[in-house]
Formats: sequence, C-alpha cells, structure tokens
Amino acid sequence: MPDYEFREYREGDLPSLLETFNLVFREENADHVDRTVSEWEWVFTRNPAGWRIWLSLYDGQVVGQYAAQPYRVWINGEERYFAQIVDSMVHPDHRRGLKRPGLFVQTALPFFEAYGGRDKDLVHYGWPVENAWRIGKTFLKYEVVRTQTILAREPDEPAEMPAEVEVLSRFDQQARWLYDRCAGDWGASTIREERFLNWRFFENPFHEHTVYGVRDGEGVLRGYAVYRFGDWKVPRMGLVIDWLVPPAEPEVGALLKDALLARAREDGAVTVALFMPEWSPWFEHFQTWGWLVWPTDYYMVGRNFHPRYDMRWLRENWWYQLADSDLA
Repeated sequence: MPDYEFREYREGDLPSLLETFNLVFREENADHVDRTVSEWEWVFTRNPAGWRIWLSLYDGQVVGQYAAQPYRVWINGEERYFAQIVDSMVHPDHRRGLKRPGLFVQTALPFFEAYGGRDKDLVHYGWPVENAWRIGKTFLKYEVVRTQTILAREPDEPAEMPAEVEVLSRFDQQARWLYDRCAGDWGASTIREERFLNWRFFENPFHEHTVYGVRDGEGVLRGYAVYRFGDWKVPRMGLVIDWLVPPAEPEVGALLKDALLARAREDGAVTVALFMPEWSPWFEHFQTWGWLVWPTDYYMVGRNFHPRYDMRWLRENWWYQLADSDLA
C-alpha cells in the first residue's frame, strides 16, 4: 500500500474532503447534488453532540473518510453516546478489493479505536449499503441488530386536522420534560431536548419538516410528531420522522395520528410510514390504526463496545426513530 496518512479531521481539510466526497457520491448516484460547505457544517460541526471523523490522505489530498454523527443517549440511568456511521467513502483511484483490506478498512480501524470503548461511544450503528455491509461484517465487527421494517398505510380515509393539534415553530425546555416522561420505559434512546431537536428539524438544510404538537389546558406539551413529504422507498411518501408520546396517553397519540393522516391526504401522499421498535406499545397501536408492517432492504447493523449492549440487547431495548438516522 502506498504511504497514506491516517488521522482525525483538522481545520483546513474541508475543501479537499468535499472535493473527494462529491466525486465519490456523484459517481455512485446520478441524482447526487454536490454537498456545500454549509451543509457539511450542519451535518458535523453544528451537531450539538459533536463529530467523529477519521481521514486518509495521500500527497495532501483527502482520499478516504470514515465518519459518524454522535447522539447523546440516555442508557440505563446515565448519559452516554451512540454514533451513526455516515458519509464513509474512498476515492475511486484508491480502492482495493475484499481479499486484502483496502483503504476503507484501514481508515475505519483507527476510527473505532479513537471513538469506541467502554468509556467512549458505547455503540456505532448504521444502515449500510450492501458492499459496505460485506466489508464491515468481514473486517470491522459489524453485526445485524435487525432486518429493518417500517409501519405504513395509505391515507385513504377522510381525516380532518384536529383542533387540539398545533404546529410548533421551535422546541423549548418542555421537549426534555416530555422526553423524560417517555424514556423511563426504554433501555436506551437519544435524548430529545430543545437544542438537538431544533438542529435536527428546524435548522435542517436538506428537508423541510412540520412538527405537530398537543398541549394540555396549562400549555404543557404532551406529545409531538414530526412529518415531512417526499420520495423515499416509493415516490410521494408521508414520513413520520419522529414520534414522542407517552404510551399511557393513547388519546394524545390518536390526535397526532389524525393530524398526520390529514396532512398526508392534503399532500397527495400514497402512503405514510415510520420506524417503531416492535416491543413498543405504539407498534401495536399503529397497527390497530391501519398501519401494516412492511419489509425494507435495510439492515440495521451495529458494533458494540460494552458486552452488556450486544445486538440482542439493542434489538430488545433501544428505542429509535427515523430521526436517529440519515435515511429520510
């Protein structure tokens, strides 16, 4: 292998990194729109939880990246970090096959050493494309958490926007109050608080989101659902990106469900879809409301850095939504 430099991202690397990033993803996707500096900064340096970026360089040029978006997670009574692997790539001129670990693996190995551990990130995860999954399974200790399913239905019944549902313009400290009411039933989950939620939804440069909320008579937020419309698994989908409602308040969930269906019908959506762990009471509620379990071609994979949090534990205890991914 030629003489490569492997190291953490530094200020000044961005022009070279973006040049390689856009070259790689333009080659892989004919519909790729080149990522801008501002978009890259939103993904990484403006993430309230920080960033995880490891680079490979050749003759001063960034030719490979292994990176992740970290999330602050509440897990068994303490705050820790999980991180989703995103935007990992290798310049076409510097690729190698599976028989000898190539630059992708050589860049990933020090990434995991730097960021993963009992006292660091507890879990790294993602929904890799087929080639990345094969490499990760062979060389990087990727394991399957679950074959990813979605809940989906057609918005084919008349639905009106409930008067009790409002559109939120920003989140405030009440988001954390609501999250704390829900999180006690989960072994692990990304902490929903105002800084994270406003970054994820209202400051997002890639998609427009609508946040529906329900309050009680004193103005306290009792539940919210985040919606966007677009092409995902099929064209013209209504997507529920985030859902946070205490399971003990199905009446709040029913109001938000009606709001989502009304908005989807208004948008002309052919279906409405969301992620929901199978063990959540909401998984059953949505099915009673007409949502069906659909397969996808995604595998949720992970690598754990504490033996307690293996793939089975994650499958049975980790509450996550589309908001915990870059899929939609």
